[in-house]
Amino acid sequence: MWDGPATVQTVKTRAVPDAAVPSDAKTHNYLDGILARLELRRAANEEYRADEALVRDGEGNLTEGATSNVFLVEEGTLKTPRTDGALLDGITRSVVLDLAAGEEFPVETGTYTTADVREADEAFLTNTTWELRPIARADGVAVGGGPVTRLLSRLFDERIERAHYE
Repeated sequence: MWDGPATVQTVKTRAVPDAAVPSDAKTHNYLDGILARLELRRAANEEYRADEALVRDGEGNLTEGATSNVFLVEEGTLKTPRTDGALLDGITRSVVLDLAAGEEFPVETGTYTTADVREADEAFLTNTTWELRPIARADGVAVGGGPVTRLLSRLFDERIERAHYE
């Protein structure tokens, strides 16, 4: 069901501020994610249906997907939003950052916009269910995976295989 690339859409729903509910305290307060997914459902039509929402903070900066972490690749550098705001530092996100460090990829955590995702050379989502899922389209703009996404996905699969199936 989730083997294919994702279509993502920026939503109006904003992330709950970290000062209100700390994102690193996994409290099962997923209200902003639920509202973002409902917003996607209401906006869907026969021609366009996104399967993940891009959520922003109160200042308009990208935080994460409704149920995922977001990565983009620009000129060979792996980029992902920093975790000092309204963002849950997911387990799969941490593994991907560890794999990138092992390959000595340049990695940058910082502040990004949804336009950065649309303009990226590659972009992908991570979560425990999807693992690494390339973003095919963001806000209707073609993005796609690429060599960094494919390598990290293969390395992730190999790590899971070694750790749990050998």
